[in-house]
Parts: sequence; C-alpha cells; structure tokens
Amino acid sequence: MAHPIVPPMAPVVGRDASLAGMFFDRAATAARLPAMRSRRGAGFADVSFAAFAERVEAVAAGLLGIPGGYAPGTATAIIASTREAWMTTDFAVLAIAGVTVPIYASVLAAEVGYVCVDADVEVIVVENQSQLDKVRAIRAGFEFLEVPYDRSRVKLRHIVVMDPEGIAAADDWESLEDLEARGRATLLAHKGPSHPERLLRTRGLTRADLATITYTSGTTGAPKGVLQTHGNWLSVLDVAVDLQIFTDTTRITGAFLFLPLAHAFGRMVAFGGVYFTTVMILSSPDTLLADLQATRPGFVPAAPRVYEKIYARLMATVHEQPAARQRIFKWAVDVGQRTIPFTETNAPLPLRLRLEFALAERFVWRALRTRLGLDRVEVMLSGSAALSPTVLRFFLAMGITLVEAYGLTETCPGVSTNRPDGLRVGTVGRLIPCVELRFADDGEICVRGPNITAGYHKRPDANAEAFEAATDGGQQWFRTGDIGELDANGFLRLTDRKKDLLKTSGGKFVAPQKVEGMLKGHPPITEAVVVGDGRKYCAALIAVDDDALKAWAGRTGNPADRQHPALVALLQQHVDAVNHDLAKFETVKQFRVVNEVFSIDNGLLTASFKVKRKEVAKRYGALIDSMYPDEGVQL
Repeated sequence: MAHPIVPPMAPVVGRDASLAGMFFDRAATAARLPAMRSRRGAGFADVSFAAFAERVEAVAAGLLGIPGGYAPGTATAIIASTREAWMTTDFAVLAIAGVTVPIYASVLAAEVGYVCVDADVEVIVVENQSQLDKVRAIRAGFEFLEVPYDRSRVKLRHIVVMDPEGIAAADDWESLEDLEARGRATLLAHKGPSHPERLLRTRGLTRADLATITYTSGTTGAPKGVLQTHGNWLSVLDVAVDLQIFTDTTRITGAFLFLPLAHAFGRMVAFGGVYFTTVMILSSPDTLLADLQATRPGFVPAAPRVYEKIYARLMATVHEQPAARQRIFKWAVDVGQRTIPFTETNAPLPLRLRLEFALAERFVWRALRTRLGLDRVEVMLSGSAALSPTVLRFFLAMGITLVEAYGLTETCPGVSTNRPDGLRVGTVGRLIPCVELRFADDGEICVRGPNITAGYHKRPDANAEAFEAATDGGQQWFRTGDIGELDANGFLRLTDRKKDLLKTSGGKFVAPQKVEGMLKGHPPITEAVVVGDGRKYCAALIAVDDDALKAWAGRTGNPADRQHPALVALLQQHVDAVNHDLAKFETVKQFRVVNEVFSIDNGLLTASFKVKRKEVAKRYGALIDSMYPDEGVQL
C-alpha cells in the first residue's frame, strides 16, 4: 500500500561548518553578553561568552597535551550533572575534533563500563568522587546485563575530575583545574589565545564529521550508541528560529537548563543557547523551583514528569485551602480552559470571555505565575515522553504557552513541535522544516532529513531493524517505532509505541501510554503502568510518590499508607473516571498500588525517566498475577 510522503519545507543551510566553528563564531560576535548563569552561594553569577571561550581554549590545549596525545576522533566521555564544566569540556572536545560521549550521572558503574567499552572511550571527564569510584571499579573488569567484560577491554587512559574535593591525591587522575592551567601555560608559550593545532582542527571540521555518540536509555536492553554528526545537530539549529523558542526576548531573560546534558533534549537546548547567543540558566532537579523563582527565565524546557509534579503539588495545595478559595481557583481554571480553543486557532477571545479571563488573571493567574517564577516565561517546552492532556490544559489555562514536541535521540532530537502561534492539544505539532515524513503500512512514523543519524555504533543488527532503503534512491528512512497520524492541518498525533502495544486474549490492541497518560492526570497518581498482553483485560500498577502521599494524608487525616482503604477508594474513583472515556476493551478492570516510587535509583526508570516495562513486569510479576485470579499463566 502506498502512503504519501510529507515533504520538508524549503531546506535551510546555515553558515556554520561545525558545532565548534559555530561556538567560536558566536563567542566572538557576542563576547560581552552572558553565556551561562549559574548559582554562586545565595545568588547567581554570569559567565560571558568571552570568558566561556577562554576556558574552552584552555581546556582544549590541556587535552592536546595529555600523555599519549589526543588524536582527532578520540572518544571522550563526560559523566556529570548539568554545569558550566560540562559545557566547557564538551566544546573543548569538539574544538579539537574529538568525539563527545555523554553518560548520565545517575547510571551505575556497570553501564558506565559498557558505554566506555562500546564507544572505545580513551579519556573520561567525571564530576566528583562518586563518579571517579565508578570509573575505578570498571577498570578492574565488570559485568553488564549478565555479560562479563574483562579489564583488557577497558581502554581508558586518562581521567579528569571536575570537582576533586575529598579525593586523595593519586596518579590515576588529574583535576580539570590542573588540566586547564596546563592549557593556559601552553597558550602562553604559543603567545596566542588559541592553540595552533586547535585552530587547524576546528577549521578542518565539516558537517559530515562525527561529533558525538549519544546512548539511548536502554528501556529494552543494552543502550545503543547513536552516531550524531556536526551536521545532524546544526540542521536542527538552522531551522529552530521557525520554532519560536529562542527569541530576541529570551536572549535576555534566558533559557532554563536543568535537563541532563547526556539527553539529546538537554544537549539541543545547550547548543541552541550558543547558536542564538542566549544566556543559559543552569539548574538542577533538586533546586529547580527555587532557581525558577530566583531567575524568572523566558524559556523553560522540561520532561513531562516535571510538569506533572508541579501540577500535582499545586492541586494538593489548592485542596488545603478554604472552600471559598477553592471555588475561585476552580472558576479560574474553567475560564482559562475555555480560552484554549481560541489559543489553538489564534482567534480573539469573545468579549465576555476576555473580561472573565482578565479577572482570572488579576485574582489568580498572575500571582501564581509570579510565585512559580514563570511571570516572564514566553514558552515552556515538553519533550522526551507524552504529556498528560490534563496537565497541558492546566498550564494553558494558567496563561502559559506550554507546547509539546516530539523527537528521538536518532533525530537530534527534532521531528515535530507545536509552536506558540500554532498548537493543538493532543498532538506533537507540525514537522520541523528539515524533516520529511511517511507512514508505514501499520502506521509507523518514518522520517528522514539532515538531522537523522546515519546509524548505531557497532550495531548492524539494530541498523537493519531501524532503517529502510528509500525507493526514490534518496536518503534512507528511519523507523521511529511510534505509531501516529497527521490531521488535516498537518499536526502529528502519536497513538503509541509500536513495541508497547498490548494485545488482549480477545485480540484487541491497546495503546498503554494513552491510558497511562490519562491516569497520571489525576493526582495523587504519579506513575502508572498498564498491563494485559495476552490477558483477558487490562490492569494497572499505580505509584504514588512520597510528597503526594503526605499531602493526601495531611488533607484527610489518614495515615500515609499507600494501601489505606481510603486512598485505594480515591484511586478507584480516578480509574472509573478514566474508564468512562475509554473503549470497553481499553478500560482498566483491576489495579494495584505499589509500595515504592518508580525511580532511576531502584531501576524502574531509565536515566531519561522512562518506565522500564520489562523490569516492572519482572519485579511485580506476582502482584500483576493477582489481578488475574482466574488465569494460570504468567505475564
């Protein structure tokens, strides 16, 4: 069956030959402007583009001088939280034609080892003692996913530590400060701001050169190394102005970056900050709310989990208020949600609704946005997973332009996005200008374009599965693994992950992520996993996090017990409400509340906060079976 191809808009090719060249160009043209804003004690301090570039030059010179040298293409891993030193090291590596290999700071030593072996990492830059301990452990050999790795397969030859506080002096590492000092001394000897070899290598880079190997989060097995060129990244940045995220205003108010830089979403924001000379406000999940209040950024990107937690906390706070205040708040939400259809079509509000919303702004929304540090925000962007429509509608009702986007590590990471001047709730927006799309016979989204990876590192099996040759002789198509459809206005709607579809014993296909998203729109539910493959009906495991549990207990006077009958009864009401909007075969007939929070630390979430379905099914097999008392089979 033939399916029409949705062509890309007119191609845009920027002036930059490489990410490194882009960096030094912007640093020169915006030398006095702030590039990064980070917490310093009780406040925040800026680093200018000029100072940023000076550090990159020094670190690059220091790397060129490590024992054994630093050849072009040297794989250099970075394992740290989002911070100035991460971005400095990244651009220094790219500037000397190295290949950056980002690793999530939250992963265990064995996974660090796997990535280092798979990517042939020779140099690694770690954040602190904790990360250094992981590296030291893998040097002795390790086991990952029941596969042993002998110490001889670990090719690490140089370790750099960003924050050496508390680490005993040893000959197996040096501090980033010392490496940078060596680099500055080298530059002084060369009597110039740049190392001659750095200049040669940067000038020799092209868009076709490999920039980074970014590993997928491994929800279904070993992480795959995605090969990303300088051109893959730049092709997204070249069209990003069309996405209305980086604007003249946000250049001043700043882009808020707390996302891990090992994630393609976070990396895109970091590269975008430099590309558009926008100050990057660096934060962390632990200080997110306080940092928002202190810095009041103009652009805030985040994963759905963040928006869902903010929504849940606000709802818990509202439930603690006197009845009169609750009624005012619910009225403001109702008024705000009635404005959404007009926002979606860029139509003016009718006079009565405009007056009502002005009152809601005056008495509710303006103060709430200020309290959250979102009073200057132009756009908030949600990516990396599906966002609950309930949560999205709430933010839009509050007068915040929250837009949902879609992409994968393999697309660096753009495929489509809603825009401030064109959004549809329940979709992931229109295609970004450089992407071409077609649907496979089963509805799978297939894409191609200059931002799409050429393949996976050392994984011909994965390449064969993920790519298909084009019948027109053009670039191969990448199979995203997502099922979707386009509406008449070109908005892309995702229905589910192809591999996640459940098929009940009655032969009905169910998209679990759709149902899970609906469940998570009902606090205090913070995570849900729908099961039922090969079973008579769908069931769900529900998680309630500690904050939501405490808020419910405080509000009701009940103990903070996840199995308390009153809490279970409340959750049943929420499940019933969700079932009301589902087809009969999709409804959740049974559920159980788990006694822990899904987290990275306990192995139930990936480093990018996606549920590890196989691990959940394995750990909670008996609990899942209890929801199917008449069956004698395992899930």
